[in-house]
Amino acid sequence: MESLADQIFIQIYYNIDILLVVLARFIGLIVMLPVLSGASIPMIARLALALALSYLVFVTGVVTEVSYYNTVWGFAMLIGTEFMVGFILAYIVFLFFSVMHFVGQLLDFQIGFAMVNVLDPISQVQVPVTGNLLFLMMGALFIVTGGLNVVMAAMFLSYEIIPPGTAGIIGNNVTIFYILHLMMQFFALAVRIALPLAGVVLIIDVTLGLLVKAVPQMNVFVVGMPVKVLVGLMVLFLITPIFAGVYDWLFMAAYRGMLNVMGGLGAQ
Repeated sequence: MESLADQIFIQIYYNIDILLVVLARFIGLIVMLPVLSGASIPMIARLALALALSYLVFVTGVVTEVSYYNTVWGFAMLIGTEFMVGFILAYIVFLFFSVMHFVGQLLDFQIGFAMVNVLDPISQVQVPVTGNLLFLMMGALFIVTGGLNVVMAAMFLSYEIIPPGTAGIIGNNVTIFYILHLMMQFFALAVRIALPLAGVVLIIDVTLGLLVKAVPQMNVFVVGMPVKVLVGLMVLFLITPIFAGVYDWLFMAAYRGMLNVMGGLGAQ
């Protein structure tokens, strides 16, 4: 009598092409998904997660067959296409995280921290101080509120909307223009988030300019920089509570964006 492990091995052996195709899409997701793509998570752990999620899709029977040209190059093209599907879906989530980096860059420029960057432990690149703080805060909210679970559920749904081998990536102008629209939308939101602090710093600059006219002996650089840093940090402290609402809006926009991109890729 065959054991359960033998049955699983035989099932995988006879359907290895299906499992590899499913795995390719999850690898594309994990490579780009901000919380999971960081160098702080070992590669073996990310690969194990991709294998576990792929096996769950495999045993649920969502994907029962894959069609491709019966050649090595045909199968390689299918693997590459599925990888790009997961990569594109993860990129939508990456956009909503990137908003916080851009907001932090705008805030640092206004406060005077533009020349001070720190090493992001996740992406291993130099990022603005405030942007890194907001990025880590968004990452914590993403995990605590179950956002990561929602993204994984959307990936499971993607196999129903975009069966393997049916995604239209090359020449899909509708999806490309939609992603560009999302980028512009998120860019506009980042500017709106940074406007309160920018307005306060502008008022400080105008005030310092008037003081220089009234008191020419005053060194505006010695006085102005500490004042801008102090007021900027105070305003940042006051507007921090609104980031919970900003996160909710951004995540819902990213989730709708994932579903719309799925529909665009599956409609080709």
